[in-house]
Formats: sequence, structure tokens, C-alpha cells
Amino acid sequence: MQLDDHMKQLLRELGHAINDSVSDSERIAEAISGVRAAGFDIVLKLDATIGLARRPAHDGKMTSHDRRFLESLHIRVDDEVLEEDEPKVEITPQDIKFLKSLKISFDEEL
Repeated sequence: MQLDDHMKQLLRELGHAINDSVSDSERIAEAISGVRAAGFDIVLKLDATIGLARRPAHDGKMTSHDRRFLESLHIRVDDEVLEEDEPKVEITPQDIKFLKSLKISFDEEL
């Protein structure tokens, strides 16, 4: 999947929105204050996984450049989410025998 400049900007905005939401949260600030009041220093690191998948009308694969860009924004790239998988079809030996009896050729590697 190739990311154009517009999509990269949208992902930057998403990252900023997530960061702002956490930073502006009174509940999180109170929880951090509670930890500090208990005598501890705290470092908060959040990990967000954002999966992108093109709709079927668009085909493409993510380039290594795009992957590095996403990772620079601390967006983990999950290949299973990004790549569109073909549906799995389970064909039994009986299915193959039946198809052959109807003179239908079948690629057994599917």
C-alpha cells in the first residue's frame, strides 16, 4: 500500500489527536498525580495500533518508505491487518473426486 502525502498528513493529524486527547484528559492527569503523591516518578508510554487496508477498488502494497514513515510516528504496522487476504477455501478429497467426475479441472494447490 502506498501512502500519498495527503494520507500521511491524515495519519499525522490522527497521531496528534490521540496525543492531545491523552494530554488533555483530567482523569489521566489525576491518576498520574495520585501515583506521584504516592512517592513514585512515572513515565507514561502508550502504544496504538492503527490498521490500514485499502478498499477492494484500490490495490497496492505498502512500501518500506511508507512503513518507516508510519513507524517514525510510532504507529506499529501489522502486516496481517494491512494486506488483504484472499478467502480460504477448504476442498476435501471427496470434493476433488466429485469435480473430476463432472469433468471440471481443479488446481489442487488452492
